[in-house]
Amino acid sequence: MALKNSATCYGSVSRFLHWSVVTLFAFQYLSAAIMTHLARDKTLLGLSQGDLYNWHKSIGLVLLTLALARLTWRKATPLPDWAPVLSKTERAISHRNETLLYGCMFLLPLSGYLFVMAGNFGVKLFGLVNLPNPIGKQEGLALLALIVHIVTSYAAVVFIAWHVGLGLKHHCYDRDGFLNRMLPFRQP
Repeated sequence: MALKNSATCYGSVSRFLHWSVVTLFAFQYLSAAIMTHLARDKTLLGLSQGDLYNWHKSIGLVLLTLALARLTWRKATPLPDWAPVLSKTERAISHRNETLLYGCMFLLPLSGYLFVMAGNFGVKLFGLVNLPNPIGKQEGLALLALIVHIVTSYAAVVFIAWHVGLGLKHHCYDRDGFLNRMLPFRQP
């Protein structure tokens, strides 16, 4: 498989970046659900609530880096042509949805970072290194960042549902091979 995108499918770099973000977003949602419901004095799989928060923050920064890499790669290499199986309406909605997903990929980690820094919670990157706090404690900014983080996370669920739903509709119902353009180890 080629590294770069072709006219008919995504290359291995685009696929790697896409599926890395998918995997880490799934981890983020799962860890957020667990860490916000786990009692402070309890552990799950040997991880305390604080451990889960640190992993969530660390993976968020990795996601921000991946989002930057995705956007850079996207600008550096042409996208495949629109799949001929997509209707004009599906193309228009998909284009808008993709823009909104990219916004979420940046806004979620940035708002999370602002929240933990302005809230003076800090980030201990993967439990190893305390990152400096360039913001300092600012309760108003922390609250605003938290609200943005939560609202954006729910919005991302809606945008992801459209993205996944369209792919599954074409793959399972229309059976037109649409997902093969992005699935690992597949050709259209």
